[in-house]
Formats: sequence, structure tokens, C-alpha cells
Amino acid sequence: MKLTLISAVLLLLSIALGIGYYGTRLYEKNIFLGFVTTLLGIIIPFFLFLGFIYFLGLYNNGHPLQFKW
Repeated sequence: MKLTLISAVLLLLSIALGIGYYGTRLYEKNIFLGFVTTLLGIIIPFFLFLGFIYFLGLYNNGHPLQFKW
């Protein structure tokens, strides 16, 4: 289970890095669009991580709010 959690965190970090890199490239064309894309690079992986923890808790013991690291 911990290997799954580690791999999920690394996957989400790489997604955030990719979105953030794309966002910095957009700053050259449009500052607002680059700023929004950079924010999405933070928000999207965070909510995917929360969803992953929720469903992992449901899968393991049926109590997502009592997920044990």
C-alpha cells in the first residue's frame, strides 16, 4: 500500500510539474492565461491526491476518514 501511495504522489508531482512548465511558457504570450495555468498546476494534482486518498481509504477499510498512513 505504501508503494502505491508513493507512486501516486510521484505521478501527481510530475503532472504538476508538466502543467507548471506549460504555464510558464504561456506567460510569454498572455500573462493572465499563464497565471491561471500555473494555478491549475497546483489545484488539479492536489484534488487528485485527495480523491486518491479517499478511494484508497474506502478500498482498505471502508472508512475514508480513518485512513491510516
